[in-house]
Amino acid sequence: MDRRDLLKTIFALGVQSLVPIPWSKALAGTNSGPHLGKLNIYNEHTGEHLNVCYLDGGRTFDEKSYHELTRFFRCNYDGSVHPIDPMLFVLLDSVHCLLNAKGRPFRLISGYRSPAYNRLLRREEPGVATHSFHIKGMAADVSVEGVALRDIERAARRLKIGGVGRYSDFVHLDVGPPRTWSHT
Repeated sequence: MDRRDLLKTIFALGVQSLVPIPWSKALAGTNSGPHLGKLNIYNEHTGEHLNVCYLDGGRTFDEKSYHELTRFFRCNYDGSVHPIDPMLFVLLDSVHCLLNAKGRPFRLISGYRSPAYNRLLRREEPGVATHSFHIKGMAADVSVEGVALRDIERAARRLKIGGVGRYSDFVHLDVGPPRTWSHT
């Protein structure tokens, strides 16, 4: 599936009304990379595991799976659920494919963050962004057991999609403007 087909699929489903972001800017000048339409992910805070096909036949976002993933990415502080940019799922899937990490789930450290939780984190940790992409449902902090964080970072950078930041125990991935940083 190329970028144009993916955009047509998203608009055909009406997902853009759930996630009010400029899709063309989220993907401008990028290639979504290899993806299978599947995510295998473990939530560090809830202990939940989800292994889901989020694309039907690799071409159409599955509404039920989208809602499962949105709930799965809920704020671990207050349990609030917020629409997640579907391109974040494609990004995670693409990174996982590049890593060839079959059978190893992503470990989700942080998905959506409520504004209250983000303010709390900002008071405790000086590097937390005021207008974090986590608040917008456009970011995830992840790791993969047995895979070096440097390798996750490199795979994500190869895609040239969104932000990639490496920290001491996770890699931040988002579908905002392309940029990179390291806090290790």
